Amino acid sequence: MKEIFLVNSDNKSKAEEVVKKDDLVSRSSIAIRSAAALGIEEDGYFLIIDGNEEAIKKAEELLKDLAKKYDKKEQVETKMSEQEDSAIEGFGNILGG
Repeated sequence: MKEIFLVNSDNKSKAEEVVKKDDLVSRSSIAIRSAAALGIEEDGYFLIIDGNEEAIKKAEELLKDLAKKYDKKEQVETKMSEQEDSAIEGFGNILGG
């Protein structure tokens, strides 16, 4: 299960610290991406948590005052996938060419 939260720049460090210190949530896959780096016009960062339902619920509790669930998460997932594909393609060109 994956959930994406939007965190403003002021709360980024605190939000990251809170989820990484929690025993349950920290066992999930946690990634942070700048909205600007993904080409998405939002102010701040996306905190992407991929874990079980219990971990996601706990993350929502921990982040309730620091971040909000991002309602266009498919857009973020698409942009991240495009970047990964591009990076893999570039790496292949380095090795193969």
